[in-house]
Amino acid sequence: MPPLHLTPAVVINVQDHGESDKIVTFYCPHVGKMAGIAKGAKRSKKRFVNKLEIFSLLEIEYTESKHSSLVRVDQAELLDPFVFLRENYKQYVAATLFCELVIFWTRENDPDPEIFRLLTWALAKLNAKDHTPEITVLFLLKFLDLLGYRPQLAGCVSCGVVLDVKHGPYCFSLGRNGIICKTCNQDHQPTTIPLAINTAKILNKAQDMPLEKISRLQFARQSLLEAINLLKKYSDSLLHRDIHSWKPFLQSL
Repeated sequence: MPPLHLTPAVVINVQDHGESDKIVTFYCPHVGKMAGIAKGAKRSKKRFVNKLEIFSLLEIEYTESKHSSLVRVDQAELLDPFVFLRENYKQYVAATLFCELVIFWTRENDPDPEIFRLLTWALAKLNAKDHTPEITVLFLLKFLDLLGYRPQLAGCVSCGVVLDVKHGPYCFSLGRNGIICKTCNQDHQPTTIPLAINTAKILNKAQDMPLEKISRLQFARQSLLEAINLLKKYSDSLLHRDIHSWKPFLQSL
């Protein structure tokens, strides 16, 4: 009899499988990304009813298989359904974007408790009706940092000069993962994105703030849009693939 495992898990994808089963992808703090089959989930009136839904925070019991990469999901207890996310379009498309980014940026059985913590924090904030664009910017900023792709925003990555109006206007270099001052960008490289100094400053401040305090930051509308554009293009340049959730999210702004 294979051992039974117990873990918290966020549902990041759900697919029907056959007439009665579901294949569910989870992100777990000490397992990482994990896919499992829930036998009879589509017909379940007790074990899985209203539990294996996208975005739900669960505690699952599962067993590993010797013959498949899929684990078998035996039980699920609902910790937080995050119902508001599935009933409100703007929050839904933002939460879908977070889950899709986690799916494509992480590997199976490669855990990072901080990614789990960030994801549950972001979903909870969206569910509490906090400002969706701000939460999206903060999630992206922290997520890229955890992946090892922290954008360098404290000063020019070329000459090292700190952020200051007299050295602007600034731009962000996708190839160098950071901002460049006007002196170092005289050739106007095609892989650079204009970046206002106020946007750079608030993003730089946010990078080192704990999650418990970070949502207190207030973005001007223009800085929000500029930050989203920057973080999308930066993420796309690193991942080299389309994230389908970006389109409906951007249309919802």
